[in-house]
Amino acid sequence: LILALIKAYSFAEFVESMSRSLRFSLLLGLVFGISFFLYESLRIRLEATSLELRTKQLEEERARKLAIAAQLSSLESRVRPHFLFNTLNSISALIREEPVQAERMVEQLSAMLRFSLDSNQRSLVLLRDEVKIVTDYLEIEKARFADRLRFQIAIPPELGTVKLPPFALQTLVENSIKHAIATKRAGGEILIQAESCGDVVRLEVHDDGPGFTEEVILAGHGLDNLRARLYAIFGEQAALDFRHTGKFTVVTISLPTE
Repeated sequence: LILALIKAYSFAEFVESMSRSLRFSLLLGLVFGISFFLYESLRIRLEATSLELRTKQLEEERARKLAIAAQLSSLESRVRPHFLFNTLNSISALIREEPVQAERMVEQLSAMLRFSLDSNQRSLVLLRDEVKIVTDYLEIEKARFADRLRFQIAIPPELGTVKLPPFALQTLVENSIKHAIATKRAGGEILIQAESCGDVVRLEVHDDGPGFTEEVILAGHGLDNLRARLYAIFGEQAALDFRHTGKFTVVTISLPTE
């Protein structure tokens, strides 16, 4: 406009240039405006979709945790009555003949029940506490089987803080007593040991019973329940394995250290 006023451009050239610039500016503004509108619309839709996805993931995670909690509760409700039933049978065998020893066994059972109640709100307990319960259990069974039951516990003190499901080790010991001790007139031996291998801790129960394979494990019982509990808590990080070494059958629980 200034150039037109100082006669550097004619007014007609100014109008023509202005018309071209205006059309180009309108086209450029339209392109940028539509692009910005599409970008903002896509961004808002993306944020809404992300929020919906996060909400869905949180709901699924909550549902998964609730399902695991319900599964653990169901499995533990089967483990503890079974354990209590076997222990009471052991005590009843000595009530008339050895009342003092039976009283001691009742004290041990009381300690085990307190452990059960204390761990009721927790899915994991310390290995040292589990070993104490296993020791009480074996002493109760020792009163029942006398010299037929021979056992040894070799677990390093430094592994005492390893966490595992309540009655996990006791389930293995109970299985050994059922299959390796109770079925043999001469009884048998049970060895309980643990070792740390990097970020994995292995708990092993050895017995010199007749042995078994995974195929004979009954669904919903002892070892099957334990395997389900391990998977529900640790997923693929934990395992329950079986092997034979010479005269011993070995059942191993593998756990992550953290």
